[in-house]
Amino acid sequence: MKVGVVLPVFNQEPQYIFECIQSLQNQTFRQFKLAIVIDGANVETVNAVYEASQVLTIPFQIINRTENQGIAYTLNEGFSYLTDCPYLTWVSSDNRHYPEFLQALVKTMDSTPKEIVLVYSLYHRINEKGINVSNSEEMHQFMTSLMRRPKEQIYSVCFLGASFLFRRQAFEKAGGYRNKFPIAQDHDFWMRILQHGDIYFLEKYLMEYRVNGKYSLTTLTPSEDLILESMRSSIDNRKTIQDIPRVSVLLTSYNQCKYIDHAIESVLNQTFTNFHLIAVDDGSTDGTQEIIYQKKDSRLIGLFLNHRGKAHALNAGLEFCLGEYVLELDGDDWLDPQTLEIMVREMDKQPPNVGLTYANRKLWNQVGEKLIEGPIIPGLNYGDKYDVLSNLQTHCPRLYRKSALKSIGGWKRFIDGQPAILDDFLMFLDLAEKYDFHWINGALYHQRRHEKNITLIQQEEISSEIQKIVHAKIKEWGNEYIPEFIFNEGSLVKVDLRPRGLS
Repeated sequence: MKVGVVLPVFNQEPQYIFECIQSLQNQTFRQFKLAIVIDGANVETVNAVYEASQVLTIPFQIINRTENQGIAYTLNEGFSYLTDCPYLTWVSSDNRHYPEFLQALVKTMDSTPKEIVLVYSLYHRINEKGINVSNSEEMHQFMTSLMRRPKEQIYSVCFLGASFLFRRQAFEKAGGYRNKFPIAQDHDFWMRILQHGDIYFLEKYLMEYRVNGKYSLTTLTPSEDLILESMRSSIDNRKTIQDIPRVSVLLTSYNQCKYIDHAIESVLNQTFTNFHLIAVDDGSTDGTQEIIYQKKDSRLIGLFLNHRGKAHALNAGLEFCLGEYVLELDGDDWLDPQTLEIMVREMDKQPPNVGLTYANRKLWNQVGEKLIEGPIIPGLNYGDKYDVLSNLQTHCPRLYRKSALKSIGGWKRFIDGQPAILDDFLMFLDLAEKYDFHWINGALYHQRRHEKNITLIQQEEISSEIQKIVHAKIKEWGNEYIPEFIFNEGSLVKVDLRPRGLS
């Protein structure tokens, strides 16, 4: 037989099983055989498989395993019964395939060079009632743009979808599916099989992929969990192929669709190219996530989280930073084209006790659609941690040693049980306890001021939090000073530290 098809089955709606198996029976291409592997499913599901399979006139066998082992184990078991088939595919038990599904994919694979190890096509989305929910020109354009990508971008986004056919030889070289990432096993497999060949996209709709079904992965698993595990798999595979950058740029955003494209492009267009960009969106609802998702660069790692605040987003992103250095960027700001080149060169010159390098930032005022040039805010040289505490400054851009970030446990999320606003100031203080800083006297960061900046709309809360931080740090560091808080036009601008015991 030319094609081997695996149908893995766990608990499933009987009607979906009947529809799926009937769609296989209706295939115009008949040179295939089917392995149905029941993965410890309930009695209702098992009975539905045996009853639905009675319509099949192609060679098939049912492997009824009573113990649930998971999708990766089940797929490998099914393919082990199809060793004489040069082409392989598998189908979910709640999906439906058009009659030309196999015919079109086999014909395409037969006509491509041997270097092509996988062919894939468009698919429609159907809901739990079997109704097409993606039959629009807008969705067609989105899907074709998403799926028409070079194979290298598989490390950034799982764009291959549910309609595919691959060569057995490549499957074996990749080592089959693996259980290491159980809810992202498909993305994990694509990254490994594409190390052994190329892909070919067939711009044709060949099947229907069900969403919102009772037992669907997209229903049972929160989207954040799916994305995080998928990107953990990406990091794991990047390590395998030695895709280890010098710098990980950690970009965080929340409802910044107006500015996020500018921020991302300022990173992608750096003169220093050995970086990964970890774009962490903190639950935006304004389209920011869609802009990140559609970026086509294999250095990009997109993480889309539920909204929990910037410090949480930074810590979540830190897990995915493979670089020796980590540069922090806000989603409404942007970098000078030579930022990474200059900062990496300077940090490389520093001894290991320097945990942070920073430069100057240039302010820009966003007035409507116009950017109005503002002043340059220089950095400072610090003598010790008390110097950092009293000046109340944070500086941009910030390039950290990742080992330094790890040693202090990342960014602090809370102050007295409340979400922290000044995560950057807390980070400066935590680092100052253990490490020295290095200032680069050049404007390498562009900071956008607009009506939604926290520093503009939460001045009172910021002043209150600064005072809490100062009192807490003085106590933590031995209670040697008494702070005097200096205000200017209602804003806290400096802290004078008077040695305790002096009149």
